[in-house]
Amino acid sequence: MKELKISPISTLDQSPMYVCSVMQRMYRNRASVELSEPHQMTLEMASALAALEEFQPMSQQELADAVMTERSVAKRMVDNLEKRGFVQVSKCETNHRLKMLTLTAEGMEAIQDAHQTMDDLQNDFFSCLSDEESQEFSRLVRKLTQANL
Repeated sequence: MKELKISPISTLDQSPMYVCSVMQRMYRNRASVELSEPHQMTLEMASALAALEEFQPMSQQELADAVMTERSVAKRMVDNLEKRGFVQVSKCETNHRLKMLTLTAEGMEAIQDAHQTMDDLQNDFFSCLSDEESQEFSRLVRKLTQANL
């Protein structure tokens, strides 16, 4: 009888972190497709709009910190958001070198649409879980994240 060798994929499937990374890629891919259709928006742009919605006005550096990205990446993202009419960039009244960001009316509408898109996606993505399982999953993920900050 021929010995069955376990492939690396089978071994990886036993790793919770590997399975989480596969799940995360699947979720990001779906989110990217669903966000790009109505507004040509990326998941990162939606995150930036959500941060602005909560903390505006904010500087580009504050936005970069909020979405955990590099300043240069945040600048390109802000440029794209400004071109789409979602963000207004103005100089800070007390420090003219500092650029302040606020949402436009179009940006407010876009983030509301993005929230609905992400809510629908999350409901669909987690539909295989009961409400209790979904709440427990969220609790465990938050616990792991907090423990490793």
